[in-house]
Amino acid sequence: MATTTTTVIGFAIRLLWTTNPLLAVGVSSNVQRTGTRHGGVWYANVTGDLLLGGLFPVHRKGNDGNSCGEIQTEDGIQPLEAMLYTIERVNQDPRILAGVRLGALAFDTCDNPTYALQQAFYFVKGFMARGNRLDEEGYRCEDRSVAKFLDGELDRVVAVLGAQSSSVTIQVASVLGLFPVPQISYMATSPFLSSKERFPRFFRTVPSDVNQARAMLEILREFKWSYVSVVYTDSEYGDHGYETLTSLAGEYSICFSAPHRISDDRFTEEDYDRVIRTIAEKTDVRVVVLFAEKSATLRVLEAARRVGVGSRFVWLGSDSWPDRRDAVVAEDTTVLEGALAVQPLYAPLAGFDEYFTGLRLDHGRNNPWFREFWRIYHGCTDDETGENVGERGVSCRDRRLKIERRNGYKQRRFLHFVRDAVYAVAHALDDMRADVCGRDSVGLCDAMRPPDADAFTGYLANVSFKDVVGNGFGFVDGVDGPPRYSILNYQRTANGTYHWTDVGNYTLNEGGRAELRLDRKRLRFRGESLRRFPNSSCSQPCDSNLIMVRNKEDPCCWSCQSCGLYRYKVDEQRCEECAAGTVPRANGTGCQPIPEQFVDHSNPWAIVAMAIAIFGMALTGFVCSVFWIYRGTPMIKASGRELSFLLLVGAFGCFSMTFAVVAKPSVESCAVVRFGIGFCYTVCYAALATKINRIHRIFNDPGHSPRKRRFTSPTSQLTIASILVLIETAFDAGWLLKEPPAIEHSYPSREANVRVCRGSEDGSYVIGLLYPFLLTVASTFYAVKTRKCPVGFNETRCIAFANYATIVLWLAFVPLYMASSSNVVKVITLALSLSMNGLVQLLCLFLPKVYLVLAKPEKNTRKLVMARPAAGGFSQPTTPATITPVTPEPMSTSPSFLDSSKLSIDRCSLRFDQISL
Repeated sequence: MATTTTTVIGFAIRLLWTTNPLLAVGVSSNVQRTGTRHGGVWYANVTGDLLLGGLFPVHRKGNDGNSCGEIQTEDGIQPLEAMLYTIERVNQDPRILAGVRLGALAFDTCDNPTYALQQAFYFVKGFMARGNRLDEEGYRCEDRSVAKFLDGELDRVVAVLGAQSSSVTIQVASVLGLFPVPQISYMATSPFLSSKERFPRFFRTVPSDVNQARAMLEILREFKWSYVSVVYTDSEYGDHGYETLTSLAGEYSICFSAPHRISDDRFTEEDYDRVIRTIAEKTDVRVVVLFAEKSATLRVLEAARRVGVGSRFVWLGSDSWPDRRDAVVAEDTTVLEGALAVQPLYAPLAGFDEYFTGLRLDHGRNNPWFREFWRIYHGCTDDETGENVGERGVSCRDRRLKIERRNGYKQRRFLHFVRDAVYAVAHALDDMRADVCGRDSVGLCDAMRPPDADAFTGYLANVSFKDVVGNGFGFVDGVDGPPRYSILNYQRTANGTYHWTDVGNYTLNEGGRAELRLDRKRLRFRGESLRRFPNSSCSQPCDSNLIMVRNKEDPCCWSCQSCGLYRYKVDEQRCEECAAGTVPRANGTGCQPIPEQFVDHSNPWAIVAMAIAIFGMALTGFVCSVFWIYRGTPMIKASGRELSFLLLVGAFGCFSMTFAVVAKPSVESCAVVRFGIGFCYTVCYAALATKINRIHRIFNDPGHSPRKRRFTSPTSQLTIASILVLIETAFDAGWLLKEPPAIEHSYPSREANVRVCRGSEDGSYVIGLLYPFLLTVASTFYAVKTRKCPVGFNETRCIAFANYATIVLWLAFVPLYMASSSNVVKVITLALSLSMNGLVQLLCLFLPKVYLVLAKPEKNTRKLVMARPAAGGFSQPTTPATITPVTPEPMSTSPSFLDSSKLSIDRCSLRFDQISL
């Protein structure tokens, strides 16, 4: 890459050197003039230890094939003189570059990119010659001597200041960027120049047009002008400006309607008139943004006057807007009145007015174009050239001629940017010298003859100093100047004249962020009678809970529309659905959670469920106490005391589960409910199934063995029941480990946010009831098998009824629980089903025995407990009635009958003893 670059540069230098053999002369005075104005090159040269190059538009761009036109008495001469003046101030300041004198070498660009590029090549020649002098590989003359250019004057150039316009600056920067010499522009604002990849050594003291566009958009937002039109030129300046405006407009809720691109070269008056008519007739805008060069801006204003709609619009102009009185013709003043403009910050360059107004004709020795300026400015006759301007016939040497405010002098607003460019170079050199030569050094040490260009560029990127108004200056991102703009308002004074009034600024605040400041009291639209600016919005802003729906005919106009009941406003034009469990806030700009809904102990239905559970617990305690007190009676023994107590424990658990079910869902309560539902049912039906199975095995012995059956002892029965319970316990514990309990939110309706336990909504709680259901079936089966046992042991009817009631409860509970969308119904149904199951156990299996024990103690005997059911069904044993004595027929009693009866009684007594152990 380096070889290619050197080859390209070398070819360009050979071409220029062979086609332009210029200026190989020594410089003996402050200004060296070579050739004539038309046949050679004029340049300003102030000698110094180090030189600052300059490229200024001293003349306008020429017409009819001419490179240069008339001299620019303000935009050309003043910035050049501002550089010379600032260099003089730096040389007089002992705090900056002590012992070092800065000089200057400036050329005229004529505001013409092609001509400016030719002038820039003079610096290129100097840079190449300096490389030869420093023994770098370069080019030599035909006699093999080291090439020199301008006697080496350009060797001391450390930076180039310029150019002014963006188009010229881009051309120059493309060439100078190939050499390690920084370039600093004081007025080029194109965002294209901010690219460090394209222009690695380019700097500017003015901000980028991106900041200007933001300043203009800030003004539009400040006045609530959301509906505006824009006119921009078909040029790099206009195109970049428009692109920046449109890309940032969304951030400020501003819409540009009917944008128009104009060409200053190709457009006729009819074209400009058509643009104005389109804006006036097809839109309702009251504000027009102009991002165009000066000439195009004036022609737009002239068209607005011709069409007769000039007073309708508020014009908002960019930094190329004319800011002096003579830039607007008299007929256009009414059109322009009330206009606003964003200009580079106006800060008078202190001391420049005295310096410039004190210049005389002999200053031409320092500035080769000053004599021409003097002649044009005063309209005098040049005695040397004989050229005459105007009809005054006054000699330019007349000592009465002076530059004064009363004869048209006015300091240009941007001169302080030139001053900042010079001071940036001076401070960067001073910082570099302090590091390289020592802080107390005076003059230049050998290491800075010349300074290392790459190192100097680094110092320049990090330079810091105070600007003309005392604010800190530093290059933003190592390229651009900080945002500094003045806001101007074109106003009519009391005496009928018009002028631009400074009404605010757009600068950095203390926090380092750009901020718009406007003095509302100084703003004026059209005279004292109409100080308020008009409104420019196609539609009124929508409320915070409404969005804009743009019209198809004019996208800048809209209607306001609600987002709906459950949608919120994301931005000005878009709504989104609130997540489940949330609803839009009152202002519609976001969603807020719906308050949680859940059943807790304060719910009326929960109170009813808990009252039933408390009654069941009390009843369970009563039955348990009766069984304990009468545990030695035949009826209690025959019921299987140990398993009966286990069954009572299961019933008590069913009642107590109600309190966990109706509690506020938490991880703990969810775990208890999921584990306890199946566990309590299992305890009840494991005890019941074990009990019925024991009776079946004792009384349905096919061998009628008098020996005691295996595993019929209380310990064995409790062990069997415990094993059955452990199966459910293991299942529930594994279930909890695999799917830990957690809190979830259910949304049965769009406005509901129900706090529930995970699994309670999808019916997975029913899984824990499958095993108890199998035990219920088993107990029912054995109840049927034991239907012919003695009355005290025969609980078939009670068990069957209890199981039927349980199945009915389940058939009612499961569909209701699964189908209901109400969390209250689900929770209360579950709680009541648990309590009803406990009550069924008590009423069907225990209360008949409690009634018999307490109310019919005469039937609580071993004989009646061991009574067999009648053949036709189940019958209670009857007490023998008093029978009138009769003479019975004699019966013969055989020994075999007596032995058989005795054996039967002994067998029943044995079975009773087995059960009642």
